[in-house]
Amino acid sequence: MLKKIAPSERAVMRYLLTFAVLSLFLPIRLETGLVLLRPFELIALLMLLIGLGMGRWRRLAFSAGFLLLLPFLGWHMVSAFSVDAENGLRELLQTSAVGAFAFALAQEASRVDTHKAANILLFGMVLILAYTITWHVAHGYLVGWKHLVDPRLAFTFLPIALAGLLLFVNRGKRRILWFVWAGILPLLVLSGERKAFLIYLFLTAALLVRGRLAAVVPAIAAGFAGLFVLSAMVDNDYVEKQLQTILDPLSMGQYEYLAATGKYAPGDTPSNVQRAFAFTLSKQLISEHPLMGVGTNQFKNIIDTDFSGLPDELRLGIHGEFQRILTENGIIGLSLYLLIWIAAWFRLSRTLGWALSHGLIGAAQARLLPLVLLVPCALYVGTEASGTRAFVTLSLVSLLPELTRHGLCLSLLRMRRSHARSMRHPRFLASPVPGNTR
Repeated sequence: MLKKIAPSERAVMRYLLTFAVLSLFLPIRLETGLVLLRPFELIALLMLLIGLGMGRWRRLAFSAGFLLLLPFLGWHMVSAFSVDAENGLRELLQTSAVGAFAFALAQEASRVDTHKAANILLFGMVLILAYTITWHVAHGYLVGWKHLVDPRLAFTFLPIALAGLLLFVNRGKRRILWFVWAGILPLLVLSGERKAFLIYLFLTAALLVRGRLAAVVPAIAAGFAGLFVLSAMVDNDYVEKQLQTILDPLSMGQYEYLAATGKYAPGDTPSNVQRAFAFTLSKQLISEHPLMGVGTNQFKNIIDTDFSGLPDELRLGIHGEFQRILTENGIIGLSLYLLIWIAAWFRLSRTLGWALSHGLIGAAQARLLPLVLLVPCALYVGTEASGTRAFVTLSLVSLLPELTRHGLCLSLLRMRRSHARSMRHPRFLASPVPGNTR
């Protein structure tokens, strides 16, 4: 049974949750001697004060999704304290903010209107994307819209939100969204955000073949063939180089050439060279510390100490959570991390199977939703530097089954109410879930 809460109270928490996520896309940050502060931390604290202090969460919910986060976050902090106390305190503060967000989301999972929350997120990302593009064009950047580090994330997550919306809108709106979907392609190309482009390519293939795994691979192959044609047609050095790094990633990243000559090899990019260097050093550290890793954030310390002579663009952290966790937290940390993803996939699939059996969704929707939400998120954290955004993404992934089940329960409740009204007024026909359910 859902607790009776005033609509205004539900709206407040819905906006706080969505604003907390959107705040990670904003270029608002405060550098302190210990931690990097964003509006996210303030909003997470505010949610706790409202939820606990005002008696909103009288009966606390500890869902499976929330509990699965705790072992990994705990091991992450233990590993951080193994490096030194200051490093451990820094990670404790960051993990506490993420934990507060995940705790609030777990309490609200059975109350929040996921459809309205998704619309707020989508609208916010559109505004951030418009601001990002306008800022770059106004400053003379017609391509390569990556100079605002945080707002550029909208290029990655907007296609995910649009793809999710495409699954559940009615046929008329779906046609409009397909035009919007096609319209963001040139924006992604001009942005130079390669992970966003790869996510868009995967989502396009998955949507077109309606989630049939046997057809996804050929569709992606066809997409890469189209990239070859596009790279030959583009008359811009920057865009052409970005496309080439996607098409032929193994030929890039010659960090030995940079260290020896002080220049990048032809066709190389700083990002690819840094990733290649980090991967080589990671392999060495993993072989030396396979079980427990070198310690959270110790990878960067090793670079600063043992490779101080390298260019600054090489002396960065690992861009990829799976690689970072195995290097810094060892097999134990990676196992706890993968458990969250695997459990989310199976739990979400079980929830969608229940919804399919009750006629709330169709077979295509049941196949597509895990692909649309989980695979792009895995690609994002697998290519992005560690931090609050990666941990918030993990929290959303772990709690996705609970949020999905509640959203579908709301659809079932609305369907029953509509059915009851239709029995009294037969001229009105109700549809269980908006969109295609075949």
